[in-house]
Amino acid sequence: MSRRERNRGNRNSRKRREKGKKFKRDMRSFLKEFDIEQYLERAKSMDRRFILHVGPTNSGKTYDALQALKTAGRGVYLGPLRLLALEMYDTLNEQGVPCELLTGEEFIRTENAAVTASTIELCNFNKRYDVAVIDEAQLISDPHRGGSWTKAIFMVDAAEVHICMSPDAEDVICRILKGFKADYEIRRHERLAPLEFAGQIKDLKEVQDGDALIVFSRRAVLATAAELENLGKKASVIYGALPPASRREEVRKFAGGENTVVVSTDAIGMGISLPIRRVIFRELTKFDGEDDRTLYGSEIRQIAGRAGRFGIYDKGEVLTMAAPEIVEEALGETGEPLRDVTIPFPREAIDTGFFFDKLFDEWERLPFIPGFVREDMSEAAFLLNTLGGKLARGFDRKLLFELITCPVDIKNERLVMYWLECCIAIGVEGIPEEPDFETDTLEGCELQYKALDVRHQLLRRIGIEDPRMDEKLELCRKINKLLMEDKNTFRKRCRRCGRLLPATFPFGICDSCFRSGRGGRRGSDRRGDRRGERRGSRH
Repeated sequence: MSRRERNRGNRNSRKRREKGKKFKRDMRSFLKEFDIEQYLERAKSMDRRFILHVGPTNSGKTYDALQALKTAGRGVYLGPLRLLALEMYDTLNEQGVPCELLTGEEFIRTENAAVTASTIELCNFNKRYDVAVIDEAQLISDPHRGGSWTKAIFMVDAAEVHICMSPDAEDVICRILKGFKADYEIRRHERLAPLEFAGQIKDLKEVQDGDALIVFSRRAVLATAAELENLGKKASVIYGALPPASRREEVRKFAGGENTVVVSTDAIGMGISLPIRRVIFRELTKFDGEDDRTLYGSEIRQIAGRAGRFGIYDKGEVLTMAAPEIVEEALGETGEPLRDVTIPFPREAIDTGFFFDKLFDEWERLPFIPGFVREDMSEAAFLLNTLGGKLARGFDRKLLFELITCPVDIKNERLVMYWLECCIAIGVEGIPEEPDFETDTLEGCELQYKALDVRHQLLRRIGIEDPRMDEKLELCRKINKLLMEDKNTFRKRCRRCGRLLPATFPFGICDSCFRSGRGGRRGSDRRGDRRGERRGSRH
């Protein structure tokens, strides 16, 4: 190669580097515009008054906020869960207030409805309301979903905004409101029925009618329910993978007296109104995606607060089958105030020329701002990578962003592969085929339901309403029927001799096999069992 060619190559290389650096500077400059200032400016221009309802679980704060919603000419309820939105939809319609339901799963119209009960991600910021209720606002610090609460507080257009929260969120919410000079008042709520720590129980034989037992995996829920039913106690079960309609049916059976106890994961801690007298922690560790850890005090208080339904019981009691000192200490704490507010990833990025993978990387690398965290876009980045560069380039940017932000359990490989099949079909302007997972087992029915939900969410993103609620409801009926059958198939057994083990037994082999030398390395058995059954289960 001649010197002239080498010099030309060096100049071209420098130009590419300079172009790359400028591109990166421009991208970072764009993202910095959305740290928080843009939300402050919009919020300052809006005419709103805020009422903060601050109190623990079972203190009537949401009930109080709903009273204002009932009298609204036009109103909206914004909650974290489909079940919560459904509960508000049912409550308002039963009380003569026409209300529509809007969730990622369904849209139910109601004649003459002026109020909408909605999951918070679907908030309409272009509509003017008389009253808006934002529920469970302590989730504003959640790195995955907290940005939806940030946007709602800054941007929902309502004359009166009611924000319901646990006491640990008061400081950060007040900090936000002071930031845009909002007019607000605080209404403090106390528990309607006292909550007491009542000690420890040693055996499931001590479980009484009205009790809720808490464990932290789907398998442990079903196995514990089997143990109880072998003792003559009919149990309702609640866990994250259970579809909303099936969960609602389990709640109905317990509330109606068909079942006398509840076995649940921490899914019970939010959005489910149950006539529970006592909450019993059967275990105090949960798998957090990486390893087993002891529950935080705030998690214990949130779950324990479900005990003592006001109007049914004079008080609520909290018991444990493990480490009573941890539960007692947690109940005695007030909890550390939340420190961070989640900044949502800017949808304005759709209209730029920046590649999403580069944007997600740079979003993570932006400088730390005290008091704020940025929305975690790792799941969207994972789905983008699954789609692949060649396929991704075939979509316009708006549709691509909708596809990769579709709620998918990314830890379930079969579900991710079905999502990918749907995206490929949409890419050639086709309609994704319906999923065809086997539905002879409980696990199969739950997977089929999740896949139908993914398909519905994706179709909605391309403007097609095809909820297939008939098929979903049929699956839910089948799931509830399967839950009524013998749950002993979910019991944990020793890997060596097949002996039945308690649902929360920490090892894969029984004591007898371990002592006889047939157990091998027990510690590794424990880690394998716990991680294997819990990985991918989000409650």
